[in-house]
Amino acid sequence: MRVMGVAWVLLISEFAIAAVHAQSVPVKLDSTATDKKAIQALLDNYTKAVSNKDQKLFESLLLNTNIPFSYVIAAVRNADKPNGTSNYEDFRKGVFAGPQFTQRFQDVHIQQDGALADVSLVFVNTDAHGTSWGWKTLQLIEVQGQWKIASEFFTSH
Repeated sequence: MRVMGVAWVLLISEFAIAAVHAQSVPVKLDSTATDKKAIQALLDNYTKAVSNKDQKLFESLLLNTNIPFSYVIAAVRNADKPNGTSNYEDFRKGVFAGPQFTQRFQDVHIQQDGALADVSLVFVNTDAHGTSWGWKTLQLIEVQGQWKIASEFFTSH
């Protein structure tokens, strides 16, 4: 009986310690100034790589080339396939082997919690035939002090 009482006291004290150390939920998940600057640099390199057809620079921004990376309609179409959202190869061919265009980002929103960041933005592509746009969301992970794209999903209009 005495062992049972000690066990209860230990269990209750563990919950009390956890409650004292629990952090309150933040109102916003703002990025720190340093991280925001680093994430913005990644986004600047993204548009630079795409606009200059610099595949090596672009792929240096990715966690790896097998990440979830897809035009949303293709992801929906391939949802039942094992790699249904891993469509980087299609993007690579379209951007780096396709016609020249320039890309810029606007309406950029960054949220961050530690080594995880979520970026949503509108992209605008301009080529010889005109302008198109879309919305994309990127999830970034900080790896050894460097932010890397861990997933990307986008629409296109």
